[in-house]
Amino acid sequence: MRCDIISVPDLDADSIEQWRQNQLQNPDLCSPFFSVGYAQAVAKHRSDVKVAVIEYSEQTKSFFAFHKLSRARGAPLGGQISDYQGIVGPTGAPIHTPSFLKSVGLASYDFNHALQTQPTFAQNAYWQSDSPRIDLRDGYENWYKGRAQETSALKTVARKKRKLIRELGELRFLAHDPDPDAWDIFLEWKRAALAEQNARFILDTPWLMDVAKTIRDTKTTDFAGMFSTLYAGDRLIAAHFGMRSHAALHWWMPSYDASLNRYSPGLVHLALCAEDADARGLSEVDLGRGTQRYKREFSNASRQLCEGSLERPLSIPGSARGIRKLTQKGLNRFGSNRSAELGKRAMTRALSQGRV
Repeated sequence: MRCDIISVPDLDADSIEQWRQNQLQNPDLCSPFFSVGYAQAVAKHRSDVKVAVIEYSEQTKSFFAFHKLSRARGAPLGGQISDYQGIVGPTGAPIHTPSFLKSVGLASYDFNHALQTQPTFAQNAYWQSDSPRIDLRDGYENWYKGRAQETSALKTVARKKRKLIRELGELRFLAHDPDPDAWDIFLEWKRAALAEQNARFILDTPWLMDVAKTIRDTKTTDFAGMFSTLYAGDRLIAAHFGMRSHAALHWWMPSYDASLNRYSPGLVHLALCAEDADARGLSEVDLGRGTQRYKREFSNASRQLCEGSLERPLSIPGSARGIRKLTQKGLNRFGSNRSAELGKRAMTRALSQGRV
């Protein structure tokens, strides 16, 4: 195995095409987070983005994009906004971690949304989770019928949709809304909703806002930003900022007019986004990691993820992460679910894992 480190702008046409083909050939890599367009959007605003080009033979290359931080620490591409991590290439035997990290100049690499199907990450994980999905391979109508048999949620959403039309006016869905006023209202709603939870809006970090705007304005066949909106009459009632690849829409940052909560405008919008995704020939809407009720009710599939770290054990960052792994595995085995979760959060904060 040979590994070269380059910057994203230095990817040549052949490498970009190989990256695209790797993604097209592996359904587990269908998320837009694995698209070369996402790497290009982040790298436009961060000089610390690197790509490991892993060569198994002259015909086979894999790609691994990451942030190279101080003290030889590696972080997921996009930091806190990254909902997927992994190597864009064939799924196979695990890479020898210390040798790989040494070749890319890292002492450690933290991951929190890595694919469990990739042994390199699964074997170095201390936590498992999943990302619920709306599988549209059999079409929107079949998905809808299947979920309607399992839960009354979609029938409730359909009833509220009719009420919206009756009381506020005809609905108008825009798959991508270029109106800057709509974008500003979306941001205002999102900030207000998070403030109620004493949480900070991640896009208020300037470089992440720049990345989001670059993604929003990108429109290619294999990668595009999707700022969709829903109007009742002339009134904006819901908005969502996400992105799509050749096959998947990622449900990323939804928001809605909180004064209309009784109509569930966000869920009405999600159902319309799923219908639009099917019409565009996409095979899934990825709802992102989480246990929210609506994700359980809308999803009919999931993708398994894991959280952990790759480390060189004799380095200072690597030693700290090795100790963290042993501690977390102990909590997972002998502690309560709550103590294990609280311990995970505390140690993640202490080590600033995944932060850029």
